[in-house]
Amino acid sequence: MAVLCADWKTRDQCARVLHQRKLPLENRVKSGDYNPSSNKIKVMTMHASKGLEFPVVALPGVGHMPAPGEDEKDAARVFYVAATRASQRLVVGVGGDGAFARRL
Repeated sequence: MAVLCADWKTRDQCARVLHQRKLPLENRVKSGDYNPSSNKIKVMTMHASKGLEFPVVALPGVGHMPAPGEDEKDAARVFYVAATRASQRLVVGVGGDGAFARRL
């Protein structure tokens, strides 16, 4: 499973919550911080997930996209990349009042 976040702040917040709940995780801060064969929840930014695939993907905070000052089309492309990393199941967290929340 992977938790793919729009930015590093959300990534770190998700990793903190998972750690507090004593769930096994890998917080991918840099490219070397990833072991595809480990049985841990992979937590990374949407950008870092490009080219990877996971059976289950969770996308938290999508309702807050795009970030202030971020181009909506660029954010949509990053969202698409992240959503297509899921090979079996996709969970999208839409709470928020961003442009994506209004559309979803």
